[in-house]
Amino acid sequence: MKGFLKPRYTQSVNDLMVLWFEPSNQYTIVDNGLFFCLQTYFDTDTEKQCVSLYKKQFQLSSVQAEQLLNDVEKFLTDRNSNIIEESIAQLDHPIEKPNYVLTKYYSSSKKIFCINYESEDLLTYIHPQLAHLETTKYSKTDFYFNLSIKNNLHLLYKNDVFVRAFPTNHYHKLQGRIYMELINALHNKVNHDWIGVFHASTVSNNRDSVMLIGQSGSGKSTFTTLLTCSGYSLIADDNTPLLNTDFNVYHLPNAISTKEGAFNTLRAYIPNIDELENNHLRAYKGAIKYIPALTPDKLQVPCKTLVLINYQKDAATELKRINAKKALEILIPDSWISPKPENAKAFLEWLTTLSFYKLTYSNNEDAILKFRSILPI
Repeated sequence: MKGFLKPRYTQSVNDLMVLWFEPSNQYTIVDNGLFFCLQTYFDTDTEKQCVSLYKKQFQLSSVQAEQLLNDVEKFLTDRNSNIIEESIAQLDHPIEKPNYVLTKYYSSSKKIFCINYESEDLLTYIHPQLAHLETTKYSKTDFYFNLSIKNNLHLLYKNDVFVRAFPTNHYHKLQGRIYMELINALHNKVNHDWIGVFHASTVSNNRDSVMLIGQSGSGKSTFTTLLTCSGYSLIADDNTPLLNTDFNVYHLPNAISTKEGAFNTLRAYIPNIDELENNHLRAYKGAIKYIPALTPDKLQVPCKTLVLINYQKDAATELKRINAKKALEILIPDSWISPKPENAKAFLEWLTTLSFYKLTYSNNEDAILKFRSILPI
């Protein structure tokens, strides 16, 4: 039947089908039943034919089969909706030049950059994650950012060129975009050179890497910190870029964000943790510390393993393989994935190279030992 676009790309991953719908840039993991429903919908000429096949396949009544057809059409309506871009006007330079009250200089990957902040609030959103890169040794900058506020919008400029505006109550979007611009500048790339920037932390043994994901409160950041204290290199915390030409993950030099509940655990591994500054963000009531990590020997490494972190009090340590569905339902929604068809195709291809695991633990040392079985050091 006509009326909806088919998924542009379809890929089998661990006995599941992952579909990409171009209009909405949505990825959907489907089982055999839903995949049959979609194939049948597109392969039949009339609703009557489609309902008849649904009845036969699933042993349904006519009413049930018609309802199933309605559900399939609702599903396709959502996936065929065009991507909604934030309606924030492209702005020229403010008429009055902002008064940048604070300027910080940073050094990373043999490059010097600075950020000019118009307010203390803007400083608290960005600087603590980069404070370990701060430098006083510079003669010139390779690039710079300006952050200002106008009409309840945060304005981001790179080298005096306007990048984007963000509502002041969505400061996390400002953080994400400045990380994207920083990744591009450090690695000489542009946005769509990347398959995506994933909401995941990644550690490396300087040969391969493992991407760590988890729900809020799962212990992902704490375990990432433990791994960096146990010989692993930090590639990226919370924002992991994946390049489309080599399927390598690339270094982002921000510190690891850890919440107050993890401080006691980390004292055994980081003796000076109490000397690190406590930071407070509106989205989180407690203190946050940013744990710096050494720059890895290799700034880009392959990634073929994804681990779902699941800390549970008093749980036995268990590392087991899981199917792609559980992992991707956590990875995809909070990540930026390029809407370019060539990058969508590359993302699906990359998924076929991955092994998926879930690490459940309560004992840190046991968990680190289990982790070493998949990423030896």
